[in-house]
Amino acid sequence: MKKLFTLFCLIVGLSSAQAIAAGDSPVEIVKDGSRQVLDILKQDNGKNTRQVRQQAEAAAVPLFDFPRMTALAVGLGWRQATPEQRSQLTQQFQTLLVRTYSTTMTRFKTAQVDVKPNPVVAANGRDATVKSSVTLPGNTNPVSVDYVMYKGDKGWKIYNVSVEGASLVTVYRNSFNEEIQKTGVDGLIKLLQDKNAAPVAAAPAGKGKG
Repeated sequence: MKKLFTLFCLIVGLSSAQAIAAGDSPVEIVKDGSRQVLDILKQDNGKNTRQVRQQAEAAAVPLFDFPRMTALAVGLGWRQATPEQRSQLTQQFQTLLVRTYSTTMTRFKTAQVDVKPNPVVAANGRDATVKSSVTLPGNTNPVSVDYVMYKGDKGWKIYNVSVEGASLVTVYRNSFNEEIQKTGVDGLIKLLQDKNAAPVAAAPAGKGKG
């Protein structure tokens, strides 16, 4: 799970208007996006870290389908939620993901990303899983990262990520379901709000091993 979290700092940067405009191929979007975010991270000189993180965050949001991600992460509780609760859940979950992983982004500016050319396509061509391998600084063994994407009215959007077979959505769903069973949908919203209001813990020392 730790490896899943640390790698998300790379995944969350896979977007830009230029990448989306590059074409409607999910593979090309991932390739162009990963190349751009790594270029942004390489600008970090120890003095401009906050600015670099903000640039990477600004590049991230457009390509992710956060409502779809949130619905999958919340699971059955999503059906119980009112439109207002769904809106709050989506906003808080997006904030949680971005602020949690952006703090460690610059640690992986020398990572090597190899995007595989043949995605696994389903749902009559509207769903695609783009496979890649990421070699992290200080590690020789590449880590498999799958980007699960869906093509809607606004083009291809990422709605789930799996690292070494561990799904980001599933990791959160387990804890979200427990919270909903104990305190209901409002309780989960409150939990996310509290997490987002708390200071972000400093990243532990290490080389990104999970």
